[in-house]
Amino acid sequence: MRLITYFLALYFVFSKVVFGHEIDTDYCDPSRYTKEVYDVICTDKDIQFKAKGLPASDQTLMVGITATNQQLPRPHDYSFQITRRPKVSTQKVVPDSGPIGVAVNGVPIFDPSTQGKVDPATGKRPNTLAAGELDQCGGHAGRGDDYHYHIAPICLINELGQHKIERLKQPVGFAMDGFPILALGWFDKANDVENKLDACRGLLDENGNYFYNVKSSNEWDILTCFNGIPKGFAKDNWIPRLDTYGNEIVGYPVSFNIEDFSQILLKPDQCAIMSGTLNNEQLLQTDGSVKKISAQQGDIFYCNQNCYGMFFEADKSPLIKGRAMYYERIISQCPQGFIEKSVNPFQAYQGPKQQYKAPQSTKKY
Repeated sequence: MRLITYFLALYFVFSKVVFGHEIDTDYCDPSRYTKEVYDVICTDKDIQFKAKGLPASDQTLMVGITATNQQLPRPHDYSFQITRRPKVSTQKVVPDSGPIGVAVNGVPIFDPSTQGKVDPATGKRPNTLAAGELDQCGGHAGRGDDYHYHIAPICLINELGQHKIERLKQPVGFAMDGFPILALGWFDKANDVENKLDACRGLLDENGNYFYNVKSSNEWDILTCFNGIPKGFAKDNWIPRLDTYGNEIVGYPVSFNIEDFSQILLKPDQCAIMSGTLNNEQLLQTDGSVKKISAQQGDIFYCNQNCYGMFFEADKSPLIKGRAMYYERIISQCPQGFIEKSVNPFQAYQGPKQQYKAPQSTKKY
């Protein structure tokens, strides 16, 4: 009998270490966040911190996107506030094309869907990953030049590493209902909890602490519904980009395969360049004709409102069948030598000014 008890005790200890999940809950410790997060403050009610909304500088952003709205990852001025007293709700809220939380590097996390129209057949919006809108880290820049994730923050999880993710069981982020988001099983399949998750992709740990867990394989889902009560969690102050006419640039979608993204500080400007290949687009030419473009390499860039090269939608015309774009290249106030040394622009449209209407900008926090 004693022998059986002994082996049962050994099994309990072993299972506690290897198979048990006691998640880290010391969210007030600044070391739980990356260096991109600052001013971490804890109160009895919530955790507060600030961030610029950009990942570590050694992470390559935007590369791998095949359908872009030509927005660029730019620094923001976020103030986040996450409740320390999350409560389970009897009514589960399903997110819809918007924010669901924030990662521990201060980058917002969004639902997987785009803001496209709901498909009557499925009742769902298009998926950003399936639409080719996400980079190799799981994110992209939105209509406000705000970089955010739509799936598990792949590069961040790899940055945090196996020790923090699997052994210490630290979160990779927080949902807007206050519950932490983990990535158990990402490195160590012995920690895999995929078959134990509830309908919202959540689970209780050994101490009764609820957490969400990202999927470690395609499609890298984060959560499918909120088990708690989602609340507003962020404030943001930022200055939008302007074109040469003073209009806010919020982007037009183009079939542009982004193969490289870089930023160059040329004071007072921070110039951003997206290099890649334009595919299957109609471009308006200076003589008013339309030319079908496919597999043409070039750059989209922006330094200031008098130094940029971007695609805009042309005015409707009886001579144009379907949508046509034009490349507006404004270089009157570019940093010295920038165009010659750093950019491979597309052929510029030099006809009459197009009276385009910018897509509606939406604030999502």
